[in-house]
Amino acid sequence: MAKQIKHVNGVFTQVVGTDKELSQFELFLNQSPDKMSGELHDFTDYYKQVVTKWKSQFDTVALLEEIILQLRAKENISEIKLSVIRDEYIYARSPFFRRGGSTKDIRVIVGKTDIDGDDVDMLSKDLTFMKKAHEKIMVAMDSVIAENKNLYVKLTK
Repeated sequence: MAKQIKHVNGVFTQVVGTDKELSQFELFLNQSPDKMSGELHDFTDYYKQVVTKWKSQFDTVALLEEIILQLRAKENISEIKLSVIRDEYIYARSPFFRRGGSTKDIRVIVGKTDIDGDDVDMLSKDLTFMKKAHEKIMVAMDSVIAENKNLYVKLTK
């Protein structure tokens, strides 16, 4: 059986960087030697001008990609994994892209071990518990997507 697409990889989302990481443009420019010929300097300078001119468009496209990836993940939740954290909380996670995030999933607390038990194999077969996990993941996804939609509206005004 072929592995399912998890909707966590974009094109421009990997190019523009984040507040915490340099863009691919900046990394490319930083590779220039300290001493450049006039020709290399001229082409590098022109490259920088073009990228600077297009940067806001790249940022907008990256945000659109992020929203699209998030909506795809939400509309195609096919994988929910359960885990127990600190012997107390039952977490559910599902693939979900967020730029700048260290993981490519979204995690929510679904229950507590003193109430629901700690056997995640049994809980993953419990339709009522998994429905609750699905709903909580959807709410968390909706919250992140709404933030990005608001940011998109601000960017495009």
